[in-house]
Parts: sequence; C-alpha cells; structure tokens
Amino acid sequence: FFEPRDSDKKITATLLIVHGMSEHSGRYADFAQFLADNGIAVATYDQLGHGQTVKTHADLGFFGSEHPVQSLLKDVIVMADSLKARHPHVPHFVMGHSMGSFIVRNVLKHHAQDFAGAILMGTADANPLTKVLLPINKLLAKAAPRKPNAVFAKIMNKVLNSKLNNRTSDSQFAWISENPANIAAYEADPLTGFDFTNNGFMTLFTLMATSLHKGWATTIAKDFPMLFASGKSDPIGDMGSGIRNIVSRLKKQNFNNVSVKLYPNMRHEPLHEQANKVVYHDILEWIDDNSSTV
Repeated sequence: FFEPRDSDKKITATLLIVHGMSEHSGRYADFAQFLADNGIAVATYDQLGHGQTVKTHADLGFFGSEHPVQSLLKDVIVMADSLKARHPHVPHFVMGHSMGSFIVRNVLKHHAQDFAGAILMGTADANPLTKVLLPINKLLAKAAPRKPNAVFAKIMNKVLNSKLNNRTSDSQFAWISENPANIAAYEADPLTGFDFTNNGFMTLFTLMATSLHKGWATTIAKDFPMLFASGKSDPIGDMGSGIRNIVSRLKKQNFNNVSVKLYPNMRHEPLHEQANKVVYHDILEWIDDNSSTV
C-alpha cells in the first residue's frame, strides 16, 4: 500500500495496479508513490506465479492447476476490497498493464460497477492467433503444466521485436522499451523476463480469448470511464493502431467516456520510458478529473 508521505495530504481517490506478464509489483513503486503524494492511495500486489508469491524459481510463470483464470480475477476483487476498506469514502479506480489489462478487462465484465473507472495500459486488440494457440496450450498444460515453454517465449519476443521500426537494442526484450536503462534493469532482475510455463501460457491465452473479442465490454455501463494508454511504438498495441481500433469500436458501441493516450517514442512500458513523468502526470490528471465527477 502506498499513501502520502505528507500526513496532512488528503486522499481523494484510490488506484489498484495489476501488473503484467513476467514482472512484479515492485516495478510500480515509483509511480505508486508519485500518485500517493498527490492524494491517490495506491495498492499493488504480486500475481500468482510472480514476485513474492513464488517459493522457488520453478514456481515462476505457474498460476496453479485448479482454476487459474478464476484465481487471478478473484485476487483483483480481494485486493480492491482491501483498498476500499482502508479508504471507504473516495472513488476507487483500477489499472491493468499488459497481461494485467486482460485480467482487468475480464473483471470489468462483472464488476465495473465496483470501480469509478479503469486504466488499460499496454493492452491489445483482438488477435486471431489466440484461437489457434489456445488449444495447443491446453494440451501442453495438461501434459506438462510446470514445464517452462522457452520455445513459445522465444517466438513471442521474436515476433514482437520484428514489428519495431527501429530496434535500437540487441536485447530479446527490445520491444518493451526505448529506454536502455529499463531494458538493462529488466534483464538484471531475476523476477522479470522469465519464461512462462505451459500452464502460464494456457492461462494467458485464455485471458486474451475472453477479453479481446469485439464484444468484451457489452455488460459495462456506457458512461464508465476508461483510459487506454500505450506507447505509439508498442508492438502489443500494434504500434498504436490496435489501441485506436479498440477506442473507435467502443465509441461506435455508444461508450461515451473513453479516452486514449498514445505516447510517441515509447514502446510497451510507458511508465519506464525516459519521459515517464509525462505519463505519470497524465494518469494523475485523468484520475482527478474522473474523481470530481463521482
């Protein structure tokens, strides 16, 4: 939990952050403290198979054999409820990055009314490959759930890097950032960049299949505030075009409170690019604007 370092600072809203694939909540500490010092209390947590939830390195990228998707969605609600209990009388927002955005989009289908708005960062548009890959991953996850799938991980990084106009780095993780320091830190951290297990990839593709189809937001109120934030050079968001497609589709479906921020010279992790403070302030402003209307 992150709260203002100035005890006299009034808390005006809360934000729950749901991190992405092969990373951990600690990577959001600087951003979370910035928001907290500006009156937005923040909670972050490590998802199953990530960060401090793992007992050994072999647990990385494994979500559990029993109902992994439901477990991930339930954890969002549990954490949101604990944050609300600390600050019950302010608007509550949720943010998901990358895989976390797929989780949040699934949660919103049934629980959007529990939040004042959602930030979807580094998300993606519908991908036909998901339907092809999911059956394969189900078979692999059944046969060897805990086996890391280095082949899938390597292919994923190769495909994403192939979309870059300017590689700027020899790293297999070049697609995540234009900031060399961020890529170096990502490679040096033993809790980031690990290969998902077969169980992990099966869970990821299940989340994508249920959150990226064109009618994913049907059950959400049309005036529900959503902010789509992405690097303009993020391969996951199809270099901005996928994000524009999502927003355009939602507006055609009569959603009237959808915003988009596409950041030039940024890739998959806007919060870790060299100009990240621009992103920090944009998100703070969006939360403040949508808190005042609650």
